[in-house]
Amino acid sequence: MVVRERFTSPLGSTTAMSLKRQAIWSVVVFLIVSVFVVGVRPMVQPDEPRYGIIAAEMVESGEWFALRMAGFHYYEKPPMGYWMIAASIQVFGENTFAIRLPSAIAAGLSALAAWLIAVRITGRRAMGPLAFIVQATTIGPMIMGSVANLDSMFSAWISLCMVSFYTACTSIGRKRIGWLALAGAASGFAFLTKGLLGFAIPAVAALAFLAWERRWWDMLRLPWIPLAAAAVIVAPFAILLHRSEPRFWEYFIVVEHFRRFANPDSNQHGEPWWFLIVLLPVGGVMWTLTWSRAIRGLFLAKGASMRSGMRFAIAWIIAPLVLLSISAGKMPSYIAPLFVPIAVLVTIGLVSAHERLIMEPLIVRRIGRWILRVLALGAIAAIFTGTDWMGVPVIWSTSPTLHWIVIAFVFLLWAEIDRWSWRAADATTWLMRSATAPVALLAAIPFLFPDGYVLQTQIPWRALEENQKVLHESSQLYTTAQLGHCVTWVTGRRDTLIFGYASEFDNELDLPQDDARLVTRDDLIAKIRSSTAGGIAVVTAAHDAATLIASPGIPAPTTNYIRGDIAILSWGEKQAK
Repeated sequence: MVVRERFTSPLGSTTAMSLKRQAIWSVVVFLIVSVFVVGVRPMVQPDEPRYGIIAAEMVESGEWFALRMAGFHYYEKPPMGYWMIAASIQVFGENTFAIRLPSAIAAGLSALAAWLIAVRITGRRAMGPLAFIVQATTIGPMIMGSVANLDSMFSAWISLCMVSFYTACTSIGRKRIGWLALAGAASGFAFLTKGLLGFAIPAVAALAFLAWERRWWDMLRLPWIPLAAAAVIVAPFAILLHRSEPRFWEYFIVVEHFRRFANPDSNQHGEPWWFLIVLLPVGGVMWTLTWSRAIRGLFLAKGASMRSGMRFAIAWIIAPLVLLSISAGKMPSYIAPLFVPIAVLVTIGLVSAHERLIMEPLIVRRIGRWILRVLALGAIAAIFTGTDWMGVPVIWSTSPTLHWIVIAFVFLLWAEIDRWSWRAADATTWLMRSATAPVALLAAIPFLFPDGYVLQTQIPWRALEENQKVLHESSQLYTTAQLGHCVTWVTGRRDTLIFGYASEFDNELDLPQDDARLVTRDDLIAKIRSSTAGGIAVVTAAHDAATLIASPGIPAPTTNYIRGDIAILSWGEKQAK
């Protein structure tokens, strides 16, 4: 018997999946795709080891307001995010899981914010778990929640701020005051995590919403309580940070804000104005292809409060996006706080569309499933044909056949769960099943990391670990700015010297303690030539190592190790001049 895909009852009728089961399953999915896998793949340099060593040095020194990166003064970000990572290190030790866990927890809090705002806008408790799981299975938040960074934590604070503000706007009396104070406090913590955007993003979003609603009086009176609450949160930390690092605010405000915002030639990630707009649908995968149907569903939503809530979510997306697009400096992670309102709108729109039988044609759905099945067959074919035809000799260092089998399995499972989802009897069950369909793939992504290729070319972990003895025993350790974070994390040495272009190891403030550890390439060559005792080790790019060895007067190195793009050289004791 053929069971036809159908939809028979709207949201609000008896559902196949209870609210409790939806909530439990949503949390389980989040744990599977965001928490249990955070320690699986190797760290990606330079960003992840940077966060790790800054937090680790906090733990080692006990100086929580003295930000150091491999011993160098670090003034690019406030300390809140590093405190979270440091706390995790204290519990779990210096490892990949520990430095990523705060990002994963923050991703869960952002998903919880989507839950709360969806319920607040619609008045339907069933919408909460749906919005949660949509946010949790969106690739942009997932990626940022799976790596050590500040953006996931920053996004969580922004989301708390916005949820609190909207709740205040829809409350009266003392409750409004309390929610406004919570919004300001969350904004203050966002500032202490990443800077002035913690104030700017909520401000432009809130003002855009109030203007859209024509609540002119509220535009004048509502901001004061959040501003006061934010000041109460920020002021003590700002004073303590100034006492510990007197030049922190000078660098952080001038270079990290005004220069990055205004000057595209300042090495601050200059990108065209449309850069973040294009990235938004890319970060919205796995739900991007549903946006058109979700938008149609939103137009069918009824009720003044519903329309007001949707305007709030839209203002939360558009106003910050315009602000960020004006800035000369842009990075993909800047759009992290925008995915929560997108998840809410997608959830509301898809449920509304499904209730009114606005669905993709059956042929479109079947084409999607057959694409997944063809991809599975391609993975199976790769088991027998290898990967030489792809121009990549080695993708995985171990068990390539097993990896291809996993890929085939997850694509087939995705196709079958998608087919099963369209048999749901109601909108909530359909959306819950649809969100579950790609979970196997999302959970498998960390295990499919192409370590065989990347470890040999871009990530130096294996090379550093295989030469731990040489790196530890050398009296002086030199490396480039590009590799400085990895070298310091793996070796644990905070006395590493940086040669050549210093990049972020030079904060432009001419601090004597830092300048003494920055050397030119000529200085390094002279040191190698004149060294008579105490070994010297150098970690650099392979092509640079060849040039270094070929320099006049340089003796043959005791160690000449090359793996992929990474070279480790050493000159032992009593070396001849």
